[in-house]
Amino acid sequence: MSKKAFQLDFKTHTVHDWEKVAQQELRNKNPWENLTIKKAGVTIMPYYDSHDGQKESKVAVASIRSFQNIPKVIVNGNDTAANAESLNHLNTGADGIFFEIQSSPTKPKILLHKIELPFCSTYFSCEDDPSFINDFADLAESDKEKVSGAFFWKDALAVEIDWQRFATWDNFKSAGIFIPEKENIVDEIVDALCKAVDYLDRLINSGLTINQAFQNLAFSISVNTDFFLTVAKVRALKNVWLTLQEAYRIKNRSAATIHACSSVWLEQEFQPHGNLLKQTTSAMASVIGGCDALTLEPEDPDNPMMSRVARNISVILKEESYFAKVHDPLAGSFFIENLTHQIAAEAWTKFQQTR
Repeated sequence: MSKKAFQLDFKTHTVHDWEKVAQQELRNKNPWENLTIKKAGVTIMPYYDSHDGQKESKVAVASIRSFQNIPKVIVNGNDTAANAESLNHLNTGADGIFFEIQSSPTKPKILLHKIELPFCSTYFSCEDDPSFINDFADLAESDKEKVSGAFFWKDALAVEIDWQRFATWDNFKSAGIFIPEKENIVDEIVDALCKAVDYLDRLINSGLTINQAFQNLAFSISVNTDFFLTVAKVRALKNVWLTLQEAYRIKNRSAATIHACSSVWLEQEFQPHGNLLKQTTSAMASVIGGCDALTLEPEDPDNPMMSRVARNISVILKEESYFAKVHDPLAGSFFIENLTHQIAAEAWTKFQQTR
């Protein structure tokens, strides 16, 4: 059989060819006017090609999509029970724990009992109470080169902490920033940049160098069911973080540390497993976008099976779907690259106007 029999002659089509077909299907309506979508502060076109691709050279993409599976554990007065729940997560697939501290005083020695800090990442969300972080620093001081994770504050500017104590904790971010979710993604990124600059000023004024101040920041963002916008949001945040470092003339720039948190999702029409579908979608988008740590909330945290299901989503994505071994799977996507560029460019322009 001739080799030519296997060669298919595909004609090259242009945007004008698409316009013609789309207009016919829309009964002579303008496809650009009728199919363009505006949502979350961005414009999504119905057609993209190589002319629309905006390769973001600033997007820091690791050679391997490494991410940590960190289930949430709520600490509300019973440190021993929270510790037992944490050990169960760590013994069944989790890489670390995200502690949401809702009461004080909380004792790190009890909460972190038998948790090997050099091998398990620990992330914390707490009210503006410096006592816990000081006690944690006392406990982890001897392993500070190996301890990883972050503290996320509602308002670190209102907390009196010896920030210099964490200047040499290379893998632990003491001044993490919570970024509230907004309908407009651009505004959300601008909010992140504004808070980051305020935190940088506070850290530098406390005695840290500009490099140490940047190294101590991290972001905790919310992710939702919109797959492509979630991917673009994470990528855009990583982009503008590098742009901000350029503005501060940082020579050895580093990628943003991003914690993605997907809250519980209860929609009656998707029950009984609607939350499972939502968390899987959010997890895939967050990891592909480039998050460093991932928290997926179970439908009912008091139900061991539901907690196991939420925890195992990340395990399956990492160990069976090999999401941690794929190098930037959406690179070359004209749509994603354009969307990332649009969010990052508009956010940076708006940020400059507000500062």
